[in-house]
Formats: sequence, C-alpha cells, structure tokens
Amino acid sequence: MTEQQIKHMVDRFLGWELPRTFSPDGGIRYTSHWPAKMPMPSSTNLLDATQADAMVRYMVEGMPHNQ
Repeated sequence: MTEQQIKHMVDRFLGWELPRTFSPDGGIRYTSHWPAKMPMPSSTNLLDATQADAMVRYMVEGMPHNQ
C-alpha cells in the first residue's frame, strides 16, 4: 500500500460515526437516550491519528497481493 492509501484509510476511520450498537469492553455505552440533536461520537473518540495510523499499518502488513 502507498502512504497516500494508508492516510486515506486512517482519515476514513477517524471520521467514521460509531454505530448506535457500539458496545466495547469496559462498559462504555451510548444509550437510546442519546440526544437526537447531538451527533454520535466518531472513531476519533477511540484512537488519535498516530494510533489509528499504527492500527492501519498493522492491518495491511503482510496483506497478500491480488494475483
């Protein structure tokens, strides 16, 4: 993957709105009472840009090439 492709994946991840069914370990929850006028949190609430970059690089490391 190119640096530009990795950056695109990181940016998309960080901007992704978490689903209402988001329920990670540790008990963090967004209830059905989440105010409609407030946007749902995005993935930026989980990782910062440096951490997301490291995660994407980990995901693509060793990825098989299309043949």
